[in-house]
Amino acid sequence: MSKQDDKIKQLLSKIETDKETLGKKPKVSLNTNGLFRFDSNNYFNLNTVVSDPRHLVEALAFLLEKENNHKEAAKRLGVDDYVFEWYGYSLKDWEEDLKLRADTIIWNVKQKKLQSLQKKLKNLRSEDAKTDDALSEIEDLLK
Repeated sequence: MSKQDDKIKQLLSKIETDKETLGKKPKVSLNTNGLFRFDSNNYFNLNTVVSDPRHLVEALAFLLEKENNHKEAAKRLGVDDYVFEWYGYSLKDWEEDLKLRADTIIWNVKQKKLQSLQKKLKNLRSEDAKTDDALSEIEDLLK
């Protein structure tokens, strides 16, 4: 094998380690119905539409502002037992769901990057290295 094949083998090994570190895709189990509404006309579905974490940041910032305003209003009105909810779900439930979606998006991006790099590296290997790998696979199957 060439010097380049050795380097490629090291990089492929690093990618495998990174994949193991990344772990399994986060399991989606939402606390809310997944339909986040800014208002009745402006909303999105956490499961299908959101692919940019910035939208999730905007949604949580919106909720934090709403919660602070509601707490202040309850304080001024003397309503001590007021609990903030947004479309029937607590801030904690929404935050957990938004965080889970963000984690999933980030995981997907990292996974795609690792797969792309792995594919590129495998294509760069010399014919001798590819043949060696194929022979090793066949040997393993014959054992």
